[in-house]
Amino acid sequence: AVYYDKLRRKIEDRGTQNFPELAGRKLYGELTMIVTVNHDGRVIDTEVVETSGNTTLDRRAVSIAKAAGPFGPFTAEMRQRADQIVVVSRFKFTRDETLETKLTSR
Repeated sequence: AVYYDKLRRKIEDRGTQNFPELAGRKLYGELTMIVTVNHDGRVIDTEVVETSGNTTLDRRAVSIAKAAGPFGPFTAEMRQRADQIVVVSRFKFTRDETLETKLTSR
């Protein structure tokens, strides 16, 4: 749970600091993405599974998730259970120019 919270906070911080825009206009919306993290904390795969309807926003969200890593190596306890974790994340780019995420493990 601590690792997931750290991952969520890093993604939200990165998305808020680098809020997506196109031609000087902020992009708002929601999308769902699957993020796969390797045992060393690197993001090794992302997949948008529910689009925001805006291709640019979807691409920027993928970039944010990748750039937020690495998230640090897995703990010994995590490593006993898995070499990778797959996280389903709901990204919400809000009108107050913040990124809110909701993570669930898979």
